[in-house]
Amino acid sequence: MKIFQKIMMIAAAAGLCFSIAACTGRYKPILSSHDGVNFKTISLAQAEEIAKAENKLLFVFAHASWCPTCKKMEQEVLVQKKLGDVYNQQFVDVAIDIDSPEGHKLNDRYKIRATPTLFFLNVDGSIAKKAEGFMTAEELLATADGLK
Repeated sequence: MKIFQKIMMIAAAAGLCFSIAACTGRYKPILSSHDGVNFKTISLAQAEEIAKAENKLLFVFAHASWCPTCKKMEQEVLVQKKLGDVYNQQFVDVAIDIDSPEGHKLNDRYKIRATPTLFFLNVDGSIAKKAEGFMTAEELLATADGLK
């Protein structure tokens, strides 16, 4: 019986290692699409400068490569034309991986508790709106409309 238990423990450990390896593979987020939101992959400071110069609100998509909800938004919501038409015109759009050095700065400044977190920042850097978790295109459009 002890041999069987050891074999089962080894099999379980091997399965866990395989699962972890599968989940830690390099995932390249969809941050720009032909029709949807076209995110800049720049620092928050650079995005704030652009937002000030263009007198636009800043939309920050704080995401993580390991976050299934982020991936769902990237693949199903943020690629939609109706969203791109509004967000690419009305906001300076920036995506920041929360595990990157820039993501750590963002967290220090605004405290990220969930992924994704969507920040809508005024030109002075204050938060106009903060949303945590999945949002549909309709919810994002309503948010943009409410921030005009």
